[in-house]
Amino acid sequence: MKKKSYAEAVARLEEIMAAVQGGKIDVDELSGLLKEATELLRFCKDKLYKADEEVKLLLEEMNGNE
Repeated sequence: MKKKSYAEAVARLEEIMAAVQGGKIDVDELSGLLKEATELLRFCKDKLYKADEEVKLLLEEMNGNE
């Protein structure tokens, strides 16, 4: 998967969800979309985890300076 922003990944996940919910996808295409969705979810989860860690670190630094 090429590098994407978090917003791009979420937008693509929404596209995939709409396609799946639309029910007009054949089994072969569904398999590929589910694989892509899994990769996008992993990417988003990693982004959120890293952002959470950065916020925690900044808060710790702020509390240490008071």
